[in-house]
Order: sequence, then C-alpha cells, then structure tokens
Amino acid sequence: MTRKHYDWRVDEPLPILGDHSVAKHEIFEQYLGIYIERLTRTFSQTMLNLTIVDGFCGGGLYQHRGGEAEGSPLRLLRAVEEADKALNAARIKGFEVRADFVFIDENTDHIAFLHDLLIKRGYGSRLGTDIFLQCSTFEDACPGIIARIQAKGTAQRSLFFLDQYGWSDVRFATIRSILSQIKNPEILLTFAVDALIDFLTEKRTESTALLGLDLQREDVRALLELKSGDGWRYLIQNGLYRHVQSRTGASFYTPFFIHSVESHRSYWLLHLSSHRQARDEMGKLHWRINNHFQHHGGAGFHALGFNPSKDLRQDLMQFMFDDDARARSEAAVLDQLPRMIHAANQGDLGGLVVEQLFAGNCNDTPVTSDILSSQLRLLRDEGELMIVSGAGKEKPRAKTIAWDDRLILPRQRSMFSRLG
Repeated sequence: MTRKHYDWRVDEPLPILGDHSVAKHEIFEQYLGIYIERLTRTFSQTMLNLTIVDGFCGGGLYQHRGGEAEGSPLRLLRAVEEADKALNAARIKGFEVRADFVFIDENTDHIAFLHDLLIKRGYGSRLGTDIFLQCSTFEDACPGIIARIQAKGTAQRSLFFLDQYGWSDVRFATIRSILSQIKNPEILLTFAVDALIDFLTEKRTESTALLGLDLQREDVRALLELKSGDGWRYLIQNGLYRHVQSRTGASFYTPFFIHSVESHRSYWLLHLSSHRQARDEMGKLHWRINNHFQHHGGAGFHALGFNPSKDLRQDLMQFMFDDDARARSEAAVLDQLPRMIHAANQGDLGGLVVEQLFAGNCNDTPVTSDILSSQLRLLRDEGELMIVSGAGKEKPRAKTIAWDDRLILPRQRSMFSRLG
C-alpha cells in the first residue's frame, strides 16, 4: 500500500485530514514531549542526544475543518523546540536537546513540498545539518538510519514514528532489527487491521505482503477459520494482535485502537519498546486524549483474554478511556490484585516488588501505574496488604508508592477477604 490517499504538490491544494488523524498527530507531539521530560529528570543533566525518525512523513501540511493543520514533521519539530526552551529556562547551567530529525517519504513530490514548507517556516538553515529529508521507502532507508543512530553515541536514544497508510509498508523483520540493533528505541506504528482482515482470503495465503508480516499459509488459514460465528472480526483482530506481539519482539507494547468516523474503519496505534516506563507513559497519554481511542478488550489486568462464548463487541465499543472506563478499571484491579499478590507470595516471605507486578501484567491492559497505585493504597488501608520500602521500612500511610516497594501479606489478616 502507498500513501495515495494523500497527495502534496507545491502550489496545489492541500490534502484533507480526518479528525482521527489529528488525534493521532496529537499523540505523536505530546508523547515526544513526555519522552524528553522522562529522560531529563536529573537536574544536573545539561544535554540529551536523540534521533527522531518519521518514516512516512508526507508533505507536512493538510486542510482540516476549513483551515490548515500541521502534519507530523512540523509537530515533532515544535515538540522538541518547546521542550528545549522549557529545560533551558529551568536549568541554571542551561540545556541542549541535540535532536536529529530524519523525514522519509518515497514520493518525490511529497519531499519537494516538505522541503519548500520547511524553508518557508524558517528551518532552511538546518536542512542537511540536523534535519534530513530522504526520498525513499522506509524499508530501504532503515539500515542506514540504524547505522547513523549506532554511530551517534552509546545511549542511542531514538523514536520511530511509522505512520504507514495501510499495513504492509513495514516488515516485522525490520521492526525486529530496530529493537535488537539499537539500545534504546521506541516505535509508534499505525496498522490498518480492518483493511488487513478484508485482504485475507484463501487466494492470498501466500501473498508477498503477508509474508512481510511473517504470516505463513497456515497462519492465514487459521485466521480465516475464525470467520464463522459471532464476533469473528474481533477474534481475528485478537489473533493478529498476538501475532504482532510475538513477531515484533517488543517486550512492552500497547493494543489501542483509533476509530475513523469518516471511513468507519479502525486501526491500531501500537507503541513498541523495551522499557516498562515507556509503556506506562503511553498508557497515561491514551487516558488523557480519550475522544478517539478504544481499548482492545475489557477493564483491568489480563483484559485481552477473549472468551469466544461472549459478545466481544460489547466491551470493545464501551471502553473509551472515559470516567466510566476508569471506574471499571479501578474496580477490576481491586478485585484482581489480592489474587495476583497471593499467588506471587506463595513460599516467598520477601513479598512481591511493585515493578515486577506491573511489568509482568501491563501489556494487555489499560491499567497504568496511577491506577495500580491508587488500588494498592486502598488495599493497604483496608488491612489487606502491607507495603514495605526497598529499604525494609513499612509504609502504612505513604501516599507515594515506589517501583521498588514490596507487597507483603500481613501475618494476621482477614485471609484476604477479597479472595472470595
């Protein structure tokens, strides 16, 4: 698939951007700001090196609701500028965010439009210095980008925004290369799952595009067998999601949907990383920007354990990251935590470390560390749980729960009344 839905040419009308894509670009911009804030919390720090890759950048400007809307290149540039300004103002010794930007598009007209746009917006002097435009497919460009990041330094901080129009422009082998060859990458990948499901037919079991997703003939046939019965589309989505999870090699990931009102289609916005904290920050951002997002499942932990006997559509369509969804998540976590902690504490007098609890269960859930902490405090206040600091000191009234805190069952307790 290509970005034929959008077309940019210098001095010609801009393509029209849908509301769901505006929300997606907002996620990109806000997450980049959160990412920089997360990596600059040491007050003595004076510099941050990172590389930002926009693998399907387009022309960078759209029509939206009668006006103009900035695309990902301008929004990513602005996010770094604002973070750099704020850090400089807050640090006595000053601060410098040394970010290289790599904008890639295979269409020469799109690159020409973006080049012209960046000059008009005052970025001309930076082209070829810290802003690089590349007319290429992302697949062809990726090996050189990996080498560039490896040569830049030891930390190799990098963000890949892979906003493909369909589902076949990024091979899973390429994602594995990024995650295995770079020390600290994060990937935000859009994936048109509804379009892929429609593409799946018996005649296409050996399609080259499907092979790029590591979907072999037997994998496709197994998915096609799910096309009978209620909720078949969501069963296939779940099967595909499990496949994406296993074949990309990401330790931490998100399964959130963006729904396009204009096309009546949904696609995934997948965040892939090797860090628990990165996954948690992305989860929190979905709760803050909730008007276009759905969670692929229900509330609480283990939310993607679909039951084929249930109507899968009900939970999916109702979970919209609103106040009701948060209340349902808190109730589910409060019910689940005693059993999870009890199982983990069997034969272990040292207790369960909070980070171990979260990192081991956060991927298939809308639960964030904020939700987890609030329910752990509630269980402690009810006498169902002891929270002990990493230094061994009990925290009977502390409002803050640290990642190295340990969760211990009291010696004399109500036998976890919530265990049932």
